[in-house]
Amino acid sequence: MVDNGPGDLKSWDFDMEMRALGSTGLLVSRLCFGTGLMGHLEHEFKAERGGELLRYGFDRGVNFWDTAVNYESHPHVKAGLAGLNRSAVIINTKTDKHGKVDGKREIDRALEEMGTGYVDVMMLHAVKSRADFESRRGCLEALLEAKADGRVRHVGATTHIYTGEVLEALIEAPEIEVVLAHLNKAGQGLVGGDLEDHLALLKRVRAEGKGLMTMKILDQARSPKDEIEEWIRWGFEYRHADSVDLGMNAEEEIDMAVRLSSPVPTG
Repeated sequence: MVDNGPGDLKSWDFDMEMRALGSTGLLVSRLCFGTGLMGHLEHEFKAERGGELLRYGFDRGVNFWDTAVNYESHPHVKAGLAGLNRSAVIINTKTDKHGKVDGKREIDRALEEMGTGYVDVMMLHAVKSRADFESRRGCLEALLEAKADGRVRHVGATTHIYTGEVLEALIEAPEIEVVLAHLNKAGQGLVGGDLEDHLALLKRVRAEGKGLMTMKILDQARSPKDEIEEWIRWGFEYRHADSVDLGMNAEEEIDMAVRLSSPVPTG
């Protein structure tokens, strides 16, 4: 694997729409490749197969990959990086740890499992309330120390299915540079507020200059089966999101998502 260190904001030779991820200086594909199921479907997804799919997506312009320690998909990311210039791929991973010591161990584990010297974004995983965020200050400190030494380039948090006070807390936290939040067209599965209030909070995330990623646009496949393309298209039409995180486990799913991620013609 070639590892030339972090790449700066630049233009890539892709047809995929690219966006600046908030104020991080990272340029990411509007479609983010979610690897949430890869590590848990071992009978289908050996690391080599996951790597093939990640590179298939990369060849179609998807340079942003999302993973997490507890997804068990870091080996798939490592396989996907094989033969690629490391700086051409933006990787987001996550940890659910609370304390500083455990947080340090998770950072070391993540980098070792992915075979890389740095990760572009590392997040506190599934923060559900203001109190929960405060309870993770030790792990946040570990992430900030790793940022200072270059092993974690940017720090973020994901709110999983939660909205309301947790998003308020992240908006107010200067350390949090990127937020990954739940969003689908029906507000399905959202906890802590309604869709209208949630959308207002997401606009505030972007107004603070933070990167905004959205997920669960199909609500874990609980969207109406005859409306899947409509729900995915809606996710990409939400223009405040820098990138839409979508789990993809086959070439045809990648092809569909790439097609639906294309900007809607205007005028």
